[in-house]
Amino acid sequence: MRVIESFIAGKTGNEEECEDGIFVSDDFVAVVDGATDVSGLRYEGLTGGRLAMLSCLTALENLDRAVDAVGAAENLTTALAGRLGPGLTPEQRPTASITLYSAVRREIWQIGDVDFWHSGMDVERSRMEKAVDHFSRGIRAAILSAEIERGVSREELLHNDVGREAAYMLITKQGFFCNNAQAGEWAYSAINGRPVPPHLIGVYPVAAEVTEVILASDGYPVVLPTLAQSETRLKALLMEDPLCIGALRGTKGLKPGNISFDDRSYLRVGLD
Repeated sequence: MRVIESFIAGKTGNEEECEDGIFVSDDFVAVVDGATDVSGLRYEGLTGGRLAMLSCLTALENLDRAVDAVGAAENLTTALAGRLGPGLTPEQRPTASITLYSAVRREIWQIGDVDFWHSGMDVERSRMEKAVDHFSRGIRAAILSAEIERGVSREELLHNDVGREAAYMLITKQGFFCNNAQAGEWAYSAINGRPVPPHLIGVYPVAAEVTEVILASDGYPVVLPTLAQSETRLKALLMEDPLCIGALRGTKGLKPGNISFDDRSYLRVGLD
């Protein structure tokens, strides 16, 4: 494999606060997206999302090249669990999403909502969205839209995101659904130190004729075939919808002083 394009940018512009990470070796490539902290807790002096991301990157360095998707999830889970203390509640657990490409198995493995694209897919397919995010985003968008109709300026709402405040209880409670096979439609997967149910791991074979694979975190609303295209689309949407209640609908908007609504990472590799 060879790296064609690789890029990471933290939402604040401070790379030491960025919770996204990229991994590249002869056997695996991956993008890791640590979840934005909502607990206020620190682990080893780091936010939960950054700790989870760094833990995944370290674990990937020692991953057996022949491992399958379930085995990879187990290794990543064990690595993070070993860095966490006892007694954490589901809301407090550091969490990361990850998508990997295995060169040996020629498969993409998806644990969480880091997206991917290759030439055998539609260019602008829908990004995977977990059920709880769908409703959190909807609540936030509805509240902010109502405030706009009430006469509150969009600029004021950028500084005082009452929509996120309204959705906050759901956002903070979503940890109860993470890796919970009993949660039905609400269940989703991530690396959080708890076992990942195999049926929540996406496994996608990559056909022999595919020559490039792209992995990108959800800081990009859509994964396009080049970094320049993805950046151009993101910048246009940030100009159009900085509150992130329309085309960029999300659980948070573009905070004043930040460069985007979320950390973002993009990795494009050639399959030699």
